[in-house]
Amino acid sequence: MGPVASPFKIENPMGSIKVGLLLQPQFEATGSPTQNDVSENLYLRRARILLGGSLFKMFDFFVETDSPNLFKATNVPAGGANLEGVNAAQKPAPTMVIQDAFASYRAVQDFFKIDAGYMLPPLAHNAVQGAGTLYSYDYFANTFNGQNYTGVASAPAGRDLGVQLRGLLFDNHLEYRVGMFQGLRNAATPAAMGNQVNSRNFFRLSGRLQINILDAEMGFFYAGTYHGAKKILSIGGSYDFQESYRYWAADAFLDMPAGPGVVTAQVNVAHWDGGTFIPQLVQQTAIMGEAGYLFPVVPISPILRFERLLVAAGLPTDTNRYGGGLAFWPYGHTSNLKVFYNRVAPANAVHDYDDFDVQWQLYFY
Repeated sequence: MGPVASPFKIENPMGSIKVGLLLQPQFEATGSPTQNDVSENLYLRRARILLGGSLFKMFDFFVETDSPNLFKATNVPAGGANLEGVNAAQKPAPTMVIQDAFASYRAVQDFFKIDAGYMLPPLAHNAVQGAGTLYSYDYFANTFNGQNYTGVASAPAGRDLGVQLRGLLFDNHLEYRVGMFQGLRNAATPAAMGNQVNSRNFFRLSGRLQINILDAEMGFFYAGTYHGAKKILSIGGSYDFQESYRYWAADAFLDMPAGPGVVTAQVNVAHWDGGTFIPQLVQQTAIMGEAGYLFPVVPISPILRFERLLVAAGLPTDTNRYGGGLAFWPYGHTSNLKVFYNRVAPANAVHDYDDFDVQWQLYFY
């Protein structure tokens, strides 16, 4: 692989600041479980500006923006008419959101850190990975099934605002993360029901433990692959709850040199139950996995992916996703090209459908 780009960085005795960029132009051709033909889009899957740094060798900070799915047309006709006189799909207007915004205090080196701000809670491994270092073209389709849990439908996937403690123990072989987050705030009650203010419920609590059998993953964000720079074999578990809402996950991650190349694999099993607190989040369990091998001479990784969503009742329905593709890593995560195909098979749907994606990435931080 070619050289990996470093961020633009300014340093002085007080600390440092660095600037990065993530661009993911993408082509997508996808079907529908109920409609015929294929929907095609050219859009920006992610367009992010990253800003981070440190102060006094004690505080770290990270802020990034995003314009997700920029100019991706909706798959449902709405308004307007094209040249054929039928309703035209709409491309959403450009919007920018704060994707992450948090600071970290290194209280006791890597043993004890405090994170505060808007961040990814400590859920399954794939849910804490950085979007610029994913192994395949995107997260698993079911990684963030409870993403609207924060009560903001348009919020970036998986994020919530809160305070988290994390660290590495026993020579970096045990990682812990535990946090308290804003979660879903309840509504005010009318006078007939007690006339109480809103947001009176307790916060969301999340925790994660990861056993690092070999090397540790040192940063806030995990990577989907380290391209042989580390020897990773880990087992993790997470738990997340607020009132009657429950989430648990278990995962295993492998990424290490093997023969001339690098073998990478992970499996995540996650379960959601909204209870009476989030009744629209029906009980569901997702099994998600991917595996591949990097051939360094080319350098190309053939990657297989599989997901199975099991739903206790209601919608969404049980769904299988299986497929795979190729990732071409001429400059590692800095610049790569990924081509993936997935077959999507929802139970009780009119028909199964195909999903085909081509994504180029430019990333440095």
